[in-house]
Amino acid sequence: MQQPQEFWNERFRVRAEEEEQLVELPDLNSPVYQRAVAHFGDLRGKTLIDLGCGSGASSLFFASLGAEVVSVDLSTQAVNNLKRYCILQRIDNIHPVVLAAQKLSTLPPVDFVFGSMILHHIEPFDQFAIALRKAIKPGGRAFFFENNSASATMMWFRKHVVGKLWVPKYGDDDEWPLAPYEVDHLRKHFNVVTEFPEMVFAQLVSLYLLHGHLRSLTTGFDNMLGRYPAVRKYSYRQYLCLA
Repeated sequence: MQQPQEFWNERFRVRAEEEEQLVELPDLNSPVYQRAVAHFGDLRGKTLIDLGCGSGASSLFFASLGAEVVSVDLSTQAVNNLKRYCILQRIDNIHPVVLAAQKLSTLPPVDFVFGSMILHHIEPFDQFAIALRKAIKPGGRAFFFENNSASATMMWFRKHVVGKLWVPKYGDDDEWPLAPYEVDHLRKHFNVVTEFPEMVFAQLVSLYLLHGHLRSLTTGFDNMLGRYPAVRKYSYRQYLCLA
């Protein structure tokens, strides 16, 4: 079984082969970024950890708004790609570092922490929640865009179908969608508000089983389901706003 660090190093090694592909440029109109900025407020002169910086898009976005960004990733290749890009582009307010999430508290405390699809990779999660609290200054905030394992039906599919036969699996072998009990670990240290920006449920059938076919139909069905708050909480996508 391939270890997570090896898996992600291989993914980012492909980008290192061409300078034009070193990083991914951010989508300035991304609703995820816009919601994060609304939660954080003015970023000029503030410090921010981009947890799981990956291809660098989030770091570049927050740096463009005036933040001093500490870009953290377990992948040495991802960090080296971002370092190289910042040197080439003469960007001096992004500081990439190889670091495990549980070691965040070894960094100087920051104003904000941002992460996109990273929390569900982290274990043991209770230790991470403690480290995250120590990593944020008093009055600081964190924002995470994450998947969600609240649906037992969806998780049965994830465990017994995904990655078997012809059904694709995206991500490393050890990852598992963020569980409600892990969010409860965060609640021990933060005021946590969960939001469900869109209903993503039936669309996964199109993605995993139908190779993208019937996407519009399954999206329409999800939009109908999303009108009901009692159902919407089972969406595979969520925002976590921590203060």
